[in-house]
Amino acid sequence: MTDQAFNLFEANIGAQSAHLPALACTKGCPACCALRVTATAPEIFLLARYIRQIDAQMPATALGPLSRRVELANRATRGLGETERMALRQPCPFAVRGACIIHPARPLACRGHASFDRRACIQAMAGRDVEVPISAPHVALRGLIQDALRAALAEAGLAAHLYELNQGLVLALGAPERERAWLDGKDSLAPARIAQPTAGQVNAMLWSRAADGAARIGDPT
Repeated sequence: MTDQAFNLFEANIGAQSAHLPALACTKGCPACCALRVTATAPEIFLLARYIRQIDAQMPATALGPLSRRVELANRATRGLGETERMALRQPCPFAVRGACIIHPARPLACRGHASFDRRACIQAMAGRDVEVPISAPHVALRGLIQDALRAALAEAGLAAHLYELNQGLVLALGAPERERAWLDGKDSLAPARIAQPTAGQVNAMLWSRAADGAARIGDPT
């Protein structure tokens, strides 16, 4: 299911954003990689498997095993909100020399965050009050696919919440049996759960997405 969600995003984002300027997001620019990342349980368990494979195949280096990097990052960021995370500027544990070392398995949140101005991103992460021009199609498509994924999980009787990525990975990596428990219908990542938005916030989000969708329908693409 997670593979299908990722494939849907990658297969459609090109057409949805073809009319826009070139993105500033390239390898070597981790400017946004200090933001809080949320993910669904399937994304977290998939990434936990990916991390275990890397740690098993690669000998210990100065970087240390990925699982240890995640643990250290979680200690620094656990319980912090978005604004606090930006102020802390704690880098993502997977950003190494400007590159994302888990890029093939990165969550939808990372795939759906794209900017047209690298300098604005750097200034924003440095605490300056600047407006970062982000790609609306990336945000909208990420939201639509993530909502569909969560709806499918809920229909299957599985926990369909959003979780803070670092803390969720620490839980999944520290106790592999949590994946089986989640498949059995338990919310095994509950300590990392992100608070759900209020009804008003949900309505505002839905109206925003509807308006964005209507605008896309009128695009030549």
